[in-house]
Amino acid sequence: MTYTSQSMFAVPLTSKALKLAKSFQQQYETPAKARQVYLNTLAVYAVDTYCQCLGIETDLEASDSLNPVMQPLMDVADLEITGIGKLECRPVLPTDEKCYIPTDTWENRIGYMAVEIDESSREATLFGFYPPINPLEMMEQVSCDSFQPLEAFLDHLHRLETALDFFHSHNPVAVKVRERLNEQSLPEIIAEMERIYRTYNKYERRYAGGEFLASYVPAKPDFAFRGDTPIVDREESDDSQQTELQDLAEELLEKLDEIWGSDDSDTSVNSESPINQNSDATAPIPQAAIVPPSTNTTGIISLNEWLQKSETNSQYNWQSLESFLSNKEGNLIFRFASAPRSRTADTESPTLSASNVREISLAGYPVVLIVNCQKNTEKTEVLIRLYPLSAAQTYLPEGIKLIVIDGESGEIFLEAQARSADNWIQLEFSGEAGEPFSIKVALGDLSVTDNFAI
Repeated sequence: MTYTSQSMFAVPLTSKALKLAKSFQQQYETPAKARQVYLNTLAVYAVDTYCQCLGIETDLEASDSLNPVMQPLMDVADLEITGIGKLECRPVLPTDEKCYIPTDTWENRIGYMAVEIDESSREATLFGFYPPINPLEMMEQVSCDSFQPLEAFLDHLHRLETALDFFHSHNPVAVKVRERLNEQSLPEIIAEMERIYRTYNKYERRYAGGEFLASYVPAKPDFAFRGDTPIVDREESDDSQQTELQDLAEELLEKLDEIWGSDDSDTSVNSESPINQNSDATAPIPQAAIVPPSTNTTGIISLNEWLQKSETNSQYNWQSLESFLSNKEGNLIFRFASAPRSRTADTESPTLSASNVREISLAGYPVVLIVNCQKNTEKTEVLIRLYPLSAAQTYLPEGIKLIVIDGESGEIFLEAQARSADNWIQLEFSGEAGEPFSIKVALGDLSVTDNFAI
């Protein structure tokens, strides 16, 4: 089996999308500007389509890239994610090795999505996400290899959404922040605090967060009196206010750490190689471990029979994803599960696809295991996700593991473990026909294992 390191999502460029892009293009006499606007429009269209497939609400009317007043003034391809902020959609041509990120977009962005525009095939392919970093460290040319898989965007968006929920709560820290910052934009504050959380080590966050909060709050001078004349001790006032804001930033980041998952790092993240801090650990673990027998196993399930829509495996308590989702309408936990399977760098045109679901209960925690497989001429791609079953159960039980075991050696091939605030975890790999493997879901001493053959 071969680990798949990068995911993609292809969007056909419809006649409607091309017509809109050309209509904008024709408004500019300068060829370079006309071309820029044309590609930007197609990139925004592709990312908007992707978001609609995932059930992520967008607001095209709030995007400067499609605003006839703002369009000629800046090189932007922004897409407003409703209630969250602007996602920059940067077009890349098939021959490009770097993605151009103009200075106009270095601030007020929740991230950057790279979109390859292939005009010959009339297709746009989303191939990577780049999280926001300090504008002082940004560069106009970013290597395409530096972009993270699309799943990193979903993780990033989840962090922003959960933080927004916290900011609207009655938690004393959230209340204090709202009162202190008054009318400031909560999405902007959340996006910046997420960047500080991700790019600074835990010892530096207090000061970076304090400086950021201070940028929103005007200085409040203290007054002393000499005779009848008030004077301002500005230095003492500034130090006092800075300490107060640092304390508040530290409290806030501690709360966000509880929501997003514990982070014990003591080094900052390299801005040139942004790290996906998702719990979806998709790299093989260095020391392979022999897996003991599980407490619950099934017979061998043939993925080929799944792809042929065979019902022979119904005895193993699996059902189609479509059937499962039909009974889960309105449950937003599964909004990503219902999206079309993303393509991978090794898979240009999958010919067969199937997604099946199994409900599992471990130690009183009901969870859902979703297995998606796609077959092309050379190999079969497998994507596995684990979700909480109930809409009332927002997160997976902390410590639950999703494990892929090599069927020939009995060794762990891939493993992911849920943190305190993960609402899904996943693993992804590929294999050849006939190759055996097992999927194990484990919580403490309890586990359930399903055996498969590609």
